[in-house]
Amino acid sequence: MATSYSNVTPSADIELRKRCTRWLHGHRPQLSMRESLLALAELPEAELPLDIYGQGQAIQALEAEVAALLGKPAARFMHKGVAAQLAALRVHCGDGDGPVALHPQSHIAIDEAEAFEKLMGLRGLRIGSTDRPTHIEDLMAQPEHPAVVTVELPLRRGGYVLPDWDDLVVLSGWSRTARVPLHFDGARLWEASAHYGRPLAEIAALADSVYVSFYKGLGGLAGCVLAGSEDFIAQVAPWQTRLGGNVFTLYPFVLSALQGLRTQLPRMPAYRERARTLAALLGKQPGWRVAPEPPQVNAFQLHLPAGPEALRQGLLAVAREEGFWLGARAVGSHVVEGGAMVEIVIGDAADGWRDAEAVGALERAVALAAG
Repeated sequence: MATSYSNVTPSADIELRKRCTRWLHGHRPQLSMRESLLALAELPEAELPLDIYGQGQAIQALEAEVAALLGKPAARFMHKGVAAQLAALRVHCGDGDGPVALHPQSHIAIDEAEAFEKLMGLRGLRIGSTDRPTHIEDLMAQPEHPAVVTVELPLRRGGYVLPDWDDLVVLSGWSRTARVPLHFDGARLWEASAHYGRPLAEIAALADSVYVSFYKGLGGLAGCVLAGSEDFIAQVAPWQTRLGGNVFTLYPFVLSALQGLRTQLPRMPAYRERARTLAALLGKQPGWRVAPEPPQVNAFQLHLPAGPEALRQGLLAVAREEGFWLGARAVGSHVVEGGAMVEIVIGDAADGWRDAEAVGALERAVALAAG
């Protein structure tokens, strides 16, 4: 079920989060721009000259490193995932209008505000069922042949769920046989590798093009890489300019991406295991539901017996009173009737609390929400 996630965080929430000393989600926040920039200045690449319009030693080193990780011949750094995926879909569709096969809960359809249709003039072929990854049966049931197939790994709005490995291999095989490009929306592909127990290159080998993000699991400032064949990346280049992505210099994003690859990528398996341990405790609470159970990556949904706005106020109250930031976003749950859903994402911030502390803090937030 599609739920509404606001991308706008109120300033009051940002200030409250800054005053906290423990954070449930993601990585420990840097509390000021100065702190962030000083940390990046410590990287050895900070001594290199600034990149100019995508040319520079550090940005090319990053592209080469990610291309090698993904086992692709070429890669291109871009400022924003929306632009990267629009460029990829446009190239794969050539001069045609699609259709683009995608899951109805996919990031491309919802979080990118259907830009592929509104800006690129492409048509979407929405396939798949709520909270379930795309299966080959979903493709086979369509009367229309797609121009490109997209798969989000993992499907965030479905609860960070992944297709079984064998199902993914079958999807890839169908695409190759049908000569239909397969594109992986791998914003969280770093996290997916731990679930499959396979190298990133083995996963990426199933697709013709792969997009990976640096600001989610890797904790970067912004930016992403699009990887594929040399010819594909060459065709992407003009679209990067057309989509406003040929930025004069991108060095802060590049430095933070390199930092994330070194500090966060090696910890992804441990983050996944921590998420599964925490989820097991949360799932034991009366009326609480974890989805999926157990989590497949380092993130999952928690469905709670409290209304969304009441729960949000309970979460904020715990932050104010205990200095434990549990998040401030809650949406309606389709699992717990009349309840709310929050997402839990494990990163290095989890080093600052024990699982029992997190469970207790969430219990208090729910109790406050209940009045």
